[in-house]
Amino acid sequence: MIVVSIALPLLLILFFALASILPGLYTNPPAHDLLLILQGAGTAKSARVRVDLTVTNGQLRAVARPSDGAYYDNSPRLFRYHHLTGEVTEISVPVPASAGESEAGTEIPIPELAGVRISDKLRAPDGYEFDGSRGNGGFITGLFGGTHKRNDVRISKNGAVVRVRLPNLDDWYNGARFLGWVVNGPE
Repeated sequence: MIVVSIALPLLLILFFALASILPGLYTNPPAHDLLLILQGAGTAKSARVRVDLTVTNGQLRAVARPSDGAYYDNSPRLFRYHHLTGEVTEISVPVPASAGESEAGTEIPIPELAGVRISDKLRAPDGYEFDGSRGNGGFITGLFGGTHKRNDVRISKNGAVVRVRLPNLDDWYNGARFLGWVVNGPE
C-alpha cells in the first residue's frame, strides 16, 4: 500500500511532465518573425502627437496625427521577435518634428521594415498562432519569487508553446498587442 501511495503521485507528475514536453518535440519551430506593439500610458497627456501602427495591403503603415486631450496612449513601441534566434529587438519609429501638423496625418517611414511583407492574420502561414494572454502564476508564482509585471506573450501550434520574452521596461505598458507576422523580407 505504501508503494502505491508513493508511486501513483510520481506517475501522475511524470504523465503531466511528458504531456507538456512531447508536443514541442514533434512540432516544427516557428518559421516567421512576429511584430508586436507595446502601447504605453506613462506620458499620455503630454504627447504632442499620437502614432497609429497598422498593416494595410501587407505593408506596415505608421501615421502620426495631432494628439487631442482625449487620447490616453503615448507613442507605441514596436518589437520584432526573430524566430531563428528567439531574440526580441525594438524597431525605432522615428517621429519627425513636422509630424502631427496635418489632421489627415503624416506618414512615417520605418526603414527596418521597408519592403517587408506582413500578414495581419493571427495564424501565421506555418500554423503558429499568437496568444496575448499572460499567465498569472497566482500564489505559487509569487511565493517563489515570480513576477506579474513581465510583458511576455506566447505563440503556439498543436500544443507546442513558444514563449516570447519582451524586454523589461521602466515605464508601465498595457501589454503586448499583435501587429503581424513577417511573411517575407530581410531576416
